[in-house]
Amino acid sequence: FAQNSKLENGNDDNSIDSLGSGSTSESDSIDWEGSDNEAWPASSARYAPVGDADSEISRKGSLRLSREFTMGVGFHHLNEGGNRAMFTSSANTILSPPATCVGISHYNEAAIALMKRHNLKDKGLCVNQKTYLEKILLITDTPHAIRLFIGDENGPCIVGVALIRSEVTFTTGTLSEKEPPLTFTLEPNFPIIERIEMQSCTWLEGGNRVEKKISYLHLLSRSDSVVFGQVHTPGFDGKRSIYSEVEIATGNLCISGIGYFVNRPVSLQIVDLGVEVNYCKDSCVLDAIRNTVYYGHEMVGVNLIRTRAPEVEFLDSISTEDDAVWGNMLTCMNAVDKSSPSYGELLPNVVNSLERSLNGDVHTIHSILRMDRFLTYIIQEKKTIKTFENDHLNFYAKLIPLKQMWGIYSNTIEQIERLHRYEPQLNSFNVAFVQGTKDYLLRAIFIFLTQTTMLVLTMSHIWVNRLDACHIPNLLQLIVSISGAVVVSFMAKQSRDNFNDFADIFPDYTGTALYKIDMASSYFGGFLVSICTLLLLLMTKNNLDIVLNATALLFVMELDELL
Repeated sequence: FAQNSKLENGNDDNSIDSLGSGSTSESDSIDWEGSDNEAWPASSARYAPVGDADSEISRKGSLRLSREFTMGVGFHHLNEGGNRAMFTSSANTILSPPATCVGISHYNEAAIALMKRHNLKDKGLCVNQKTYLEKILLITDTPHAIRLFIGDENGPCIVGVALIRSEVTFTTGTLSEKEPPLTFTLEPNFPIIERIEMQSCTWLEGGNRVEKKISYLHLLSRSDSVVFGQVHTPGFDGKRSIYSEVEIATGNLCISGIGYFVNRPVSLQIVDLGVEVNYCKDSCVLDAIRNTVYYGHEMVGVNLIRTRAPEVEFLDSISTEDDAVWGNMLTCMNAVDKSSPSYGELLPNVVNSLERSLNGDVHTIHSILRMDRFLTYIIQEKKTIKTFENDHLNFYAKLIPLKQMWGIYSNTIEQIERLHRYEPQLNSFNVAFVQGTKDYLLRAIFIFLTQTTMLVLTMSHIWVNRLDACHIPNLLQLIVSISGAVVVSFMAKQSRDNFNDFADIFPDYTGTALYKIDMASSYFGGFLVSICTLLLLLMTKNNLDIVLNATALLFVMELDELL
């Protein structure tokens, strides 16, 4: 699992309990209600696993173990109370300065030192806009390279980003030529970032107005590394700047979004795939990226988001394409809070987004997937969902069932997304698996037996008449024989592709008896049909018989698709 931590906190792998740790102790028997209302009790044994790193679904990139979070958000001159106060305030609001503040100040120590240095303790600090997130660009497909453009805003900062894939370059921000850009290259077959380090700088621009920028960024993959800027000591630098703590994320990471202020990037939205490389090959990681993180259009671009910026900036939320999923999540949480069992309330609460997903709405589909990753992050890091108006909902005995409920929904949506992407042609074996009834199972078995028998009879005929293949055909007959065999091999490949697509859509299909029968029919049967077609055509002397036999064996291969 990835970690998103502060450099100064000293967090390590042992300080964060994963969802799938499966640890057991004597406290397992303690009832959830005996936790003295702790939001996240210290005993990790209380937390039910959500996902299994060894399962086929997880290895296929299931979102059970993936998570999504933001880096670089928040007003770094305010403390947590100040950020919450700004969430409900309008633009240009100046919180009570230390000189006139009654009670606890909303400014942190670094901001107080900055105001003291510039005689602003009786004025406070302000931001021209509601948040620093004027827009958020959600990336639509996997970039194979990221180019950082460097400018100067009270010191070096990143002023623009270019996303590069094949021959397409999508640029955002300011393309400054003052400094040569930095290019971070990713492997096309493994576009994973292993480590991201980021530090933000808030500086006094003029009067009492403060602005923000990225002052340090380190991207590391297994094939490349790029570093912009240098790490500064967190806090006030004694001049005009306040530096945040260095945020660190490690794991199998992808940048899913970039937040912009005055056309320069100030925040990143990150996805950790949550798959162990030891269990998952490069092709599996690529499958997870293509089907769950990005849209799979193979054309790098962005989706512009201008909503929910305050929630992302001040309440540690994430951006989604369809904001309606946040209402769906809240109604599901209310079902967890008030209904027993709560799972029966899942479908009534998400029926609208389910309908849009079934219609192929890519924005709704990916919003649901993002929400599931966000809930995983909340539980793994033992955080709270700050967008809840009722804080009593931020209790582990409610958050974990919510994640489990939404995980069921997300897995279904992921299969719907794969169906829309692959659009496989179902055969009798697939239908028997989906329906799960005895009638369809018997039909699939008899179809397979029929295919096998017909192939055996064909091969027997070829063997008995094998000497007929020794005659020398004329040029036209030879061309038809080879072309017919090639066409049949193309049809066999399509059958194999349908088999692979269905296995990707329904990972539980892998390893079943129907899966093995389907594999024998699609792979072994397709190979035999191609070879038998060539031999059969070479044995045929009559031109009309060659025409009739050119695609005759296709019926054997397509029998499972006709019924």
